[in-house]
Amino acid sequence: MLAGDQRWQFEEWCDAHGVDRARIPGVKALIVDAFLAARERSADVARSGSLLLDEQYASPQIARARAAGVFVGTPSEKAGSLPLEWATTTRFDAAPPGRFVKVLIKDRRDYDAALRDGQFDKLADLQRWCRSYTTPLIIEILVPRKDEGEEAFEQSIRPAMLAQAIADAYARGIEPDFWKIEGTTSSGGAAIVDRAIVARPACRQIILGKAAPRDTIAKWFATAAPLPTAAGFAIGRSIHWSPGTAWLQGAIGSAEAIDAMVSEYLTLIRMYVDARAGSPHV
Repeated sequence: MLAGDQRWQFEEWCDAHGVDRARIPGVKALIVDAFLAARERSADVARSGSLLLDEQYASPQIARARAAGVFVGTPSEKAGSLPLEWATTTRFDAAPPGRFVKVLIKDRRDYDAALRDGQFDKLADLQRWCRSYTTPLIIEILVPRKDEGEEAFEQSIRPAMLAQAIADAYARGIEPDFWKIEGTTSSGGAAIVDRAIVARPACRQIILGKAAPRDTIAKWFATAAPLPTAAGFAIGRSIHWSPGTAWLQGAIGSAEAIDAMVSEYLTLIRMYVDARAGSPHV
């Protein structure tokens, strides 16, 4: 999946660099152009590729992607919210605007119980909506680090918290088609998450990118891709951020930005496929 649903990240960047936010839709158009070009060059994209776009800045591009036969979905959460809030474009009285729905929550097992219960209740509402329209649901869980040591958090603490969040969701009947999760370089940590997910055999996981460099992503793929629940990745900024912001600054043209996005997207696909086959780029 090529994830192009970033909202507050582009807003903050534009404000910091004196770029009008009205230009953000232009980047979304480049992301769609890049996906379509990648689909022409890659059988993997043509067969299994998908696109994530937000309605706030990319409604015309969602329509364009759907018209081109792209499996395109939309986020349902208000960007950056904690606890979970719905985006103003999320309407439960109408069909989802895309082919799938994604939602992002932040969760830790030491969060206030009322906050966690409220978020899980909203996820259950979202799941009912998706199922009523036979629309796949992707739940993304981010586990913020507090005062834990970085290495221990990345290797074991966050995977354990993520596994607990998944188990708590299952206990409430929340069983998304895909969990969109943070990668880890620890094979043991990855196995903990995999065991939690496989408690519901139909559920799968996809690895998110967090704007990480390629070598870090390669390590995440190496631990996650061979696992039984692994189903791919959903990465955005690691692919489109550098060329997209360079384009916003006028440093490069549209064609160069699109080419750079396509190149990085296809490189990550090759890396994932190789990691799945046991030949990781690490």
